[in-house]
Amino acid sequence: MQGTKVIFGTYNTMPEGASDTLFELSYQRSWRPYLSSLYKFPSICSVLYYSGIVLQWIEENHPEFTLLLEEMSERRQIELLGGGYYSPLFPILQLSDKVGQIELLTTYLRKTFGKRPSGGWLYEYSWDAGLPLVFKNSGLSYSFLPAGTLAAAGIVDLSHCEPVVTEDQRKLLCVFPVFDIDETFASPHAFENALESLMAQYPDCRLYTIMANGHSVPGMWEASGLESPDVMFERTFAWFQKNCLSIETVLAQNYTKLIKNPKLFYLSSCSSKRLGSCLDQAVERGKGLCYPSIAKQLILQQPASKQLYDKMYHVHSLMSLLRGDKARKKSAQEDLWKAQNGEAFWEGCIGGLRRPEVRKRAYRALIDAEKATRIQGSFNPGLIMDDIDCDGEKEFLYQAADLNCYIHCRGASVFELDSFKHKHNYCGVFTDSKTENSLKSFIDRIFEYGSFGEEQAGLEKQIYSSSERERSQQKIVFFRDFYLSRGDSLLAMTLKKSFLFQKHCVSVDIELYNKSQTSVSFRYAQELALLPLAALAELELVAEKERQRSPLDQTAKRVDFNAEALFLLGSQTKEKLEFRSDRNFTGRIEHTIDRLDNPHILRLQQGDFHQGLPVQIPGEDLYQGSRLLFGWDIELSSDSATSLSLSMHI
Repeated sequence: MQGTKVIFGTYNTMPEGASDTLFELSYQRSWRPYLSSLYKFPSICSVLYYSGIVLQWIEENHPEFTLLLEEMSERRQIELLGGGYYSPLFPILQLSDKVGQIELLTTYLRKTFGKRPSGGWLYEYSWDAGLPLVFKNSGLSYSFLPAGTLAAAGIVDLSHCEPVVTEDQRKLLCVFPVFDIDETFASPHAFENALESLMAQYPDCRLYTIMANGHSVPGMWEASGLESPDVMFERTFAWFQKNCLSIETVLAQNYTKLIKNPKLFYLSSCSSKRLGSCLDQAVERGKGLCYPSIAKQLILQQPASKQLYDKMYHVHSLMSLLRGDKARKKSAQEDLWKAQNGEAFWEGCIGGLRRPEVRKRAYRALIDAEKATRIQGSFNPGLIMDDIDCDGEKEFLYQAADLNCYIHCRGASVFELDSFKHKHNYCGVFTDSKTENSLKSFIDRIFEYGSFGEEQAGLEKQIYSSSERERSQQKIVFFRDFYLSRGDSLLAMTLKKSFLFQKHCVSVDIELYNKSQTSVSFRYAQELALLPLAALAELELVAEKERQRSPLDQTAKRVDFNAEALFLLGSQTKEKLEFRSDRNFTGRIEHTIDRLDNPHILRLQQGDFHQGLPVQIPGEDLYQGSRLLFGWDIELSSDSATSLSLSMHI
């Protein structure tokens, strides 16, 4: 056998819920060129990871690719790795979900290709110390971690870079140090160029494990200057075939049989550089003896990610209460796993969390899982208290057969509003803001009379008191005292806010009381942050006044209007949101449009994948939600009160 051995391949994931266009672009520019070119060189071996999401899409849209994988696997030219079916971030999952995700992909590979995987891939190299036990008990004996990270921890010597071994509860797991092309090199490299560079830098190394992210293939092709990815990969595999006397490509499952006396190591946490770079600079990693879990710290970087994480664990706790009905529990588990797709918790390479369709799909899966935990016909609506967001304070959770409404005492605001009819969380917006208030609805605002200008009271940050005497299973009442500044004086005010829940409807009744000895005027407003649909182009806005309906301009980023009711309609779906008040209001709608223009998505979208035309695309505009303001101009004399109401019909 030759002295220098190489394990190389690609790992390929996609966000659950991504459009067919994105899947097709990835297929034509990455997955198909690699495999079809490799097929022409039977002597060249490769290790491949495809998430279950990718394999399922390929089976439905390109069955010829599945047949190619089956043939190449049968002749032992390729090795298909196991791992998580939905490519989850393993450190954030419960033990049962880790095992379930692995078993789901293992079962798929065994049924489709007739072989159980021997090794498992970690999405974004997201490692925790308990994974050896999980992998080994699932029949996986090896995995892969970045060589640079292992070298920095003193675990491997890059000049040799042999596999090492770790254990948990006496369950051994072999780990291959990987030279990831994205992490090892400053710019995209073809496999042969990467290997030549590594051989020059580490000439005594006898095994080079080189892996590339499938999303990086367009960048590799662009750097090559060749006419197509197919030509680039054919050149790569021809180079390996030409140098077969000195360099041998091997499969990881075969190389593990040659390993003798590997070095034992322990590692608490690990991730890819991509994942680690998303953490705030204020997060000090590896200082002293403090090594935070990177994957879990990542959850805290975006309120939308934390909100999804909290919902996932809440649903998991509901599932744990299921007894006796195995079919319902299995259905709930499978829906829960769909929501654990790793790219739903961060931006990833091609948008991930920033894509509204990805967030919508994740919440759809969680709502389906929650629905499966309920016994149809015997579920009674009601109000419970639970600390769902782990902030040390219990929130109010209204749960009914048609909707969920979660209310936080801070601001007496709604942070989740689920429709079981449409399987959608209307509060699932995304924002660059790091404050959770950016995701909440029914926030109280006080502005200057006649305008939506500078706010005069920061009620969204205040803790409201709840009235136990007026509370029922369909109603909850909050109170808050506050002050309005008028010159050198502070005017005492009281706000009473009542939530009333009915079928497919949430009503908010407001009472404002002027306790001061001075008349006061201001604009009171209710602010809602909503994601009614995944695409702004499908949204129609209609205002109603004196029983006359008129469409609003949905293309403008901001729309002001006066009305008695507002309708948000889906032009291609049956989804409809209706807002009504007991008095006329001044409304404002502001849409949030986010430009996605990272290098991976730009390279993926360049040109037409059918024609290969080099057309430059500036990026992709994503609709992240709308800010709705409903305002009422109020004039209150001394020691007087007024009331108003706003209802949201789903």
